[in-house]
Amino acid sequence: MNKGYRLLEHTADMGIEARAESCPKVLEEMARGLTMVLFGDSPVSVSIVTKVHLREENSVELMVAWLNEILYWCEQNNLVLAASRIDTFEEGELWATLSGEAFDQKRHHVERQVKAITYYQACLEETSGVWHARVYVDL
Repeated sequence: MNKGYRLLEHTADMGIEARAESCPKVLEEMARGLTMVLFGDSPVSVSIVTKVHLREENSVELMVAWLNEILYWCEQNNLVLAASRIDTFEEGELWATLSGEAFDQKRHHVERQVKAITYYQACLEETSGVWHARVYVDL
């Protein structure tokens, strides 16, 4: 895991696993992993910046909602994500900034189509000062 995240092969789905020194950073790494699943190494500049606010009952639900929100922006608003930043994080709630550009089929490659982020083996936990997260995406 040299980038903070890694992709996990699965029979019909794909997993994303990440590690970082804080919960907000591990959520940002999960977003980078999802972007890799969706668009591979496509070059991305920044011309779109949007704010996101999410609130859920617990941290795992918040992580799944976070990744589904990114998926929504990619599919419904044709955003190719360049970066995500968690601006404020509290238990069960986050405020974040997404930045990227509109999908351009001449410059961007669709690596995989993702239907949804699932709760299958989803986890978000801290052990000995290291945050670990995992989800599987429905392809």
